[in-house]
This record gives sequence, structure tokens and C-alpha cells, in this order.
Amino acid sequence: MLQIVGALILLIAGFAILRLLFRALTSTASALAGFILLCLFGPALLAGYITERITRLFHIRWLAGVFLTIAGMIISFMWGLDGKHIALEAHTFDSVKFILTTALAAGLLALPVQIRTIQQNGLTPEDISKEINGYYCCFYTAFFLMACSAYAPLIALQFDISPSLMWWGGLLYWLAALVTLLWAASQIQALKRLTSAISQTLEEQPVLNSKSWLSSLQNDYSLPETLTERIWLTLISQRISRGELREFELADGNWLLDNAWYERNMAGFNEKLRESLSFTPDELKTLFRNRLNLSPEANDDFLDRCLDGGDWYPFSEGRRFVSFHHVDELRICASCGLTEVHHAPENHKPDPEWYCSSLCRETETLCQDIYERSHTGFISDATANGLILMKLPETWSTNEKMFASGGQGHGFAAERGNHIVDRVRLKNARILGDNNARNGADRLVSGTEIQTKYCSTAVRSVGAAFDGQNGQYRYMGNHGPMQLEVPRDQYAGAVETMKNKIREGKVPGVTDPAEASRLIRRGHLTYTQARNITRFGTIESVTYDIAEGSVVSLAAGGISFALTASVFWLSTGDRDAALQTAAVQAGKTFTAHWLSTSQPSNFTGSVLFRVC
Repeated sequence: MLQIVGALILLIAGFAILRLLFRALTSTASALAGFILLCLFGPALLAGYITERITRLFHIRWLAGVFLTIAGMIISFMWGLDGKHIALEAHTFDSVKFILTTALAAGLLALPVQIRTIQQNGLTPEDISKEINGYYCCFYTAFFLMACSAYAPLIALQFDISPSLMWWGGLLYWLAALVTLLWAASQIQALKRLTSAISQTLEEQPVLNSKSWLSSLQNDYSLPETLTERIWLTLISQRISRGELREFELADGNWLLDNAWYERNMAGFNEKLRESLSFTPDELKTLFRNRLNLSPEANDDFLDRCLDGGDWYPFSEGRRFVSFHHVDELRICASCGLTEVHHAPENHKPDPEWYCSSLCRETETLCQDIYERSHTGFISDATANGLILMKLPETWSTNEKMFASGGQGHGFAAERGNHIVDRVRLKNARILGDNNARNGADRLVSGTEIQTKYCSTAVRSVGAAFDGQNGQYRYMGNHGPMQLEVPRDQYAGAVETMKNKIREGKVPGVTDPAEASRLIRRGHLTYTQARNITRFGTIESVTYDIAEGSVVSLAAGGISFALTASVFWLSTGDRDAALQTAAVQAGKTFTAHWLSTSQPSNFTGSVLFRVC
């Protein structure tokens, strides 16, 4: 029995060793193959890259390509038809094959025609400058590979190497040149077809789901997914900025709607809204149906947040939608916001402060009394209450910006959230954006001026810092352009977008695209986290409240401790009792202040936060 167990152990150990050996051999073979390919094709690729950079520097890439193609065609015909090559016979595949690749290279020189077609679809050469550079690099690399293929038989003659071996080597170089040319041609054709498809779809389809459409484009065209997304974003951003397209961020993703088609449909719907004073959610859904051809989830979200012909009001029987045409027939409680229909007599001046109940009136009166109370009165009542009431308006004022309607709440949330993280990390951080200075910094962290932009994509986050589509970078500090803080998950895309902006000369004082990684600052929060801060009950919202309440309340508790200890000790002379009483009072101040600045403030945010 022991022998069987021992044999099984040895068998398992043997398999484990064989597995490790196989992995080691595979890794070694891969590294060796990579090294061989680098030695074979690396010099030609490097030569093509250097040639592209030099000809681009002197603005002669296309002209140099023409001369190179003409020279290559002449030499290829001399080798293939006249037998001028020392080691190759005329009218054989070995000599004629160079005519094929040179002719294919000549076809690649039609690039200016391809670019004009792409420009007609909305892109500029600057938008695809990286792809054009790679195109020319492949063009020049192919000629160096053909040169290596032609020189291989001469090496066999000169160094007495097997002619058969060098023939295969020459064929390998020629095939590499052929594949390089075909790949470059396929990429520029795919780019042209992609831009044409995007433009045609936007012309023909009035409603599109951004996510599904982008996924379809990425699957249909042999281009990198990041390139497809960048081209797609550029073209739709142009139409949005020209007012030809609308974008709505709804429950199941972003939706693109033709603006003229949207306005025609909504004009008819807004007319129907005037036929009745108010609508329940079900009545509104029945009236609207799906006139915008959205998905059921997106349609419900649109009705809930994005209708621009009226708004939702809280009636005693429930939430109802009222057209702005009938808003004068309503009166709204100045305290709780409850709404009711009020048919006022003609020429009657509406009461700006109507209250639905005595409780609401008493609440408003109490709030007014608190507002008008003197600072001295607060302190005389109680140290804890005074400190809370002094700090609470500032906290609510700050949070109210995050919950403001119009879809910008998450921008303030990102600014405040990143600020809280920096403070927790013991950095010297200050909020500057509250001074409303034009093109001023939002935050100052360890002496660095920072402008925060949180949009749904990296292109939009960076674009928001520029004056329109073709404008310059707006945020300039004392030491040049300010750092642009973007969502943590958009950092890589934002750096690439900023590099393109620098190449286009749109960042004053910066010419090196490598500076983009310095100008773009990775935020502590993702875009989704910033949005969730403004929504009641989310993990991000609770975390923000805990962090903000703790930082602010610690300061209030410390002040309360010092003030109470001083007053009690001066009154009694008992140091131990003074410290004990101050500790209890500081704990009360911290707890009360923390509760007053936490999640209850987000009830407002959950109602007012709108992103359309």
C-alpha cells in the first residue's frame, strides 16, 4: 500500500515538473522567436521609422514616396525584364515579384485622395495624424524590406552561404514587405469606410443608442477599438456642437437624437400637454407612448427627468406632471413644496409665500427666527448648538451645488470628493472655485492650481477645458497651463486627447505632446462615483458624508473642547472637572455636527439631480 502511495506521489511530482519544464520551454521559445524576428525585421522597421520622421520634418513625405516609387519601379523592371540583377534571372518569379510590390506601393500614394474623402465625412488630417504617420512608416518600411529581399542572393554569393537558405530568406523579406503594404492599405480603407458609415448613419437614423452602435462599429471594421471610439466621438461631438444632434444620458446608456426630428416630435407633444392641467405618471406615459423610439427603460427615464415642456410637482394625491403653460394655475407651499390647483380671480396678485398648513407656516417662522438671530445669541444658548449652526449653512450651501439641477451636480461632487481625499491624505488642499473667478482654478493642492472637469467621456472632459471645438486651452495659471483633473477611469484617454490638442497648438506655451501626462491629473474618483455622491443612499454618497462630516466635525469638536474647558476652569478652578466636562461637550458637538451634515442633505440631491 505504501508503495502505491509513494508511486502516486512521484507520478504527481513528475507531472508538476514536466508542466514547469513545458512552461519554461514555451517562454524560452517565445523569447527566442521574438529576438530572431527583431534581428530580421527590426533594422528595416527602424529605417522606415527614421525615414518617415525625417521626411515629415521637411514636409516631403509624399514627394519622397513618389521619387522612391519611381526609382523602385525602374529598378524592378530592369531586374525582371532585362535581367540586370547579378543573382536573379529575367522573367522568373524571383526577379518579377518586385514589380508587384512596387506597383502596390504606388497605389498607396493615393493617400491624399483618401484623406479628402475622410475630410468630407467630417474629420481633419489632424484628427488622424497618428494614423497617417503609421501609414507612411509602413510605406517606407516595405521598401527597406524589398531591398533586404533583393540583397539576400548577393549575400549567398559573397559569403558562400547556401543559395537555397538565402532564397527562402529573400522570399521571407519580400512576403513581409507585401503584408506590410496590404495592412497599411486595409487600415486606410477601413478608416474611410468607418467615417462614411458614421456620417451616413447619422443622416439616416434619427435615434441611436450610443453603446450598441459603437459596439457594432468596433465589430464591423478592422480597426483598433480605441481608434474607432475616438473617431466616433469626434464626429458626433462636431454635430452636437453645431446643434444638429442631441445627446441624452438615460437609464440604459446614452442616446443620440437628430435635433430637428426631436424638436418636431416634442412640439406636437407639448401641444397635447396643454389640453389638460396635470397628468399622473401613467397618464403621461400613455400620452407620450414611445414617440422618440427609445427602449422602455430609456423612455421611462426620459419622461421622469428630461421633459422640457413642464415639470413634476408633488400634489397631495401624488406626483403629477404639469405643463409650463398651466404653471400660473398652481400654488406651491413655500415650506414643504406641496402643490395644489388654485384658480385665482382675474387681476389677482398671487401670494409669493403660501403655506399648505399651520405646521409649515410655523416651521418657516422658526427658520426665519433662527436666520435673524444674532451670533451672540447662538453662543449664549450653548456652545455645541452655536458651533453647529455656524457651520451648517456653509455645509448645506456646498452640498446644494452638488444637487443643483441641470446635470452639473456631479462636477461639484467630483471637486469636493477629490478635495476630501487630499485632505484625508494630509495634503495642503483648498477649494478656490467658490470665488467664481473667470477661468480660475477650482482647487489648490500643495501649491498646484487644478481645474476639475468630470464629463461622461475622456474626450468631453478634456474638451470642456477649451473654448469650443477649435479654441485654445482656457485655464492658465501663474506658471503656465493649470493641471486638468479628470475622472480616474478616463486618465489614459484624456492624456491621448490632450496630446492631440498640444499637437494642434491649442495649449499656449506647450509644444511637446509628452507634457500631456503632466497637464492631466488623475482624479481620486471615477465618473460613476462622482455621480453617485449626489444620490441618496449610495455607497459613494455615504462615504462622502462620513469623510466630510468627520473632517468638519473634528474642528467643531476641538473648538468646543477648548472653549468649554477654559470657561469651566475659570469658573471653578477644578482642572480635572473642567477637562471631563469639556470632553463630554466636545463629543456632543462632534456627534450633533456630524449628523447635521450627513445623509439628510442628500434627500434634496436625490430629487434635484438631473442629467439630460
